[in-house]
Amino acid sequence: MRLILLLPLVLLGACAQQQRTVDKPSPVILKSVYYSGVEDDLLTAGLGLSGLRGLPPKTDVTPTAQQLRRLSYYQQFRALNDVSEAGGYGRLFGIHDQQAAIAGWEYWTQRTVADGAHHTVVLQIPDDFNGEQACLVVAPSSGSRNVFGAVGTSGAWALIKGCAVAYTDKGTGTEVALKDGRQYRIDGVIADQTDAMAAATSLPSGTALQIIQKHAYSQAHPEQHWGHFVLDAAQFGLQVISMKHQFKRDQVKVMAASVSNGGGAVLRAAEMDQYGLLDAVIAAEPQVNMRHAFNWQGLTGSRAINARPLLELSMQLALLEPCAALDKELDQAPFKFNTALIIPGLQQRCQMLADAGIIQGEQTAIQASQALQMIKKLGIEPSALQLAQINTLANMWAAINHTYTNSYLRQSPADNLCHSAMSAFDNQGQPRSMSETELRTMFALSNGIAPGNGIELAITNDDQQVTGRLSASPGYGFQVQHCFSQLLNSQQLQQSVKTVIAQPERNQLPTLLLHGQDDGTVAVGHSSRAYYHRNQQAIGANPLMRYYEIERVQHFDAFLAYPGFVERFLPMHPYFEQALDMMHHHLMAEGPLLPSQLVQSEQRGLSDGNVPPLSRQHIPPITNTPKHPLVVKKNRLEVHQP
Repeated sequence: MRLILLLPLVLLGACAQQQRTVDKPSPVILKSVYYSGVEDDLLTAGLGLSGLRGLPPKTDVTPTAQQLRRLSYYQQFRALNDVSEAGGYGRLFGIHDQQAAIAGWEYWTQRTVADGAHHTVVLQIPDDFNGEQACLVVAPSSGSRNVFGAVGTSGAWALIKGCAVAYTDKGTGTEVALKDGRQYRIDGVIADQTDAMAAATSLPSGTALQIIQKHAYSQAHPEQHWGHFVLDAAQFGLQVISMKHQFKRDQVKVMAASVSNGGGAVLRAAEMDQYGLLDAVIAAEPQVNMRHAFNWQGLTGSRAINARPLLELSMQLALLEPCAALDKELDQAPFKFNTALIIPGLQQRCQMLADAGIIQGEQTAIQASQALQMIKKLGIEPSALQLAQINTLANMWAAINHTYTNSYLRQSPADNLCHSAMSAFDNQGQPRSMSETELRTMFALSNGIAPGNGIELAITNDDQQVTGRLSASPGYGFQVQHCFSQLLNSQQLQQSVKTVIAQPERNQLPTLLLHGQDDGTVAVGHSSRAYYHRNQQAIGANPLMRYYEIERVQHFDAFLAYPGFVERFLPMHPYFEQALDMMHHHLMAEGPLLPSQLVQSEQRGLSDGNVPPLSRQHIPPITNTPKHPLVVKKNRLEVHQP
């Protein structure tokens, strides 16, 4: 029998609206484990900083839950951080060399906030849980990752601070459809479907060589519930803390904090929190969907921005960016050299765009230039376009189109939407079945979206059979992306998009927003800038909302380990940690929230052909006396220039 807490969120929070108490029935805990800090712990799963920097931890042929957990920690830390010493990790920020292991209890559960909308929650309470300044950090996963998707960001900070942490996979995660009556447990182990810890989401089946991922095919449209998942994780955390430590709600400060999709989730939770479950939120590079028109005045000029939801931008960028990547303006962008083998497909993409009347011109150079100009007109920062080459190589926008469109429309693989699929391929480019090793390590090594752990974007025929890699189809997969773009104006898709549009004016919690100017994944003008401006220009603007925009920061700190990135871009993580410290001090001691500002940073660059180690000079902190405050003036957000 599966044990799933089915109490509606409204019922769980009903008394909190009046008294902010958590004296509810004992929560259902499916699994509890104590980690002593000797061979395993809460902070790094026993790896320590040296282990996070080393080779991946080994697993058995049939991995145990503990092995999958440790491998997942390794993957999540390295997927979201450059953990190198030269990059500043362990020296300027992050887990320091002398950091001791953190012992404590870990509690697993599976809950639901709506019909079919399940999520996994893991609560960690360290032995040194600070009773004098009790705090709980709710840490939703970034991207489509598993429940540990925030261990390397807000989770690590919280545990070092003595806070408890409530992780949620926010209804996404890394499960894929299995056969023969098998199902993933919520801790990643493959078991029988009748197992008490078996994941409640039953994924539909596809053809033999299709890989069915949870985010795309749960048929629950989980993104519309991301805010509720965060609030529900907070409720679970408060219940367990109350049960184990006898704390009342007002004795525990609750912060929701995460990055990317997780950042968007905490902002939505702040908008929805009617019952006092949260005290504050911190969101870095949040993927938050906006419809908002405003003007931006930066240091280099002004322009009008008409903020759009991610999927609408993705459908345009999936069409245009592979062609725009051929423009000479992007020849010095990181990973340009790596695109050599796909240039014929990109040239064909340009021609197919011209044949479809989307761009004009007969020569590739003219077509690429026009595609790039069309992208700029979308309101994408020119510096963020330096990510065009790696976005194209990874086919990132195509992966977003496949995952989010199928999710929003609640499709099944049988619908064969736009002939887009996921599969695995052999060295000759032929579709293949996933190996048992790949399936058994899916929890730890998959991102929940392609590419990852052997999963790639694929194309199908009319019979749903996988015929090849998407990137190998004509025009680098043009027909599939053109098909997705044609769905954009459908009533059904637009109705689903409406369910994920943010309402910043409803957010009245202390809120810190952070975003890198060079973000090539979540466009700053369509997310954080728009969110902050919408809230601050509204009647009843939140007086405790701040926005920090940082120069030379892009979306993925892990990319800073690569040539082309390391010398020109800087990490977000030290600023995220500063924001967490700031908000913690505000809640515990009424410390100030520093004014909204543009932070001017400095590239590491090259010295005698080498990249110097990251120093504090490269990443100056957010300050109380900024040179360039961010100011809202009616319909304009501007960088003040002295």
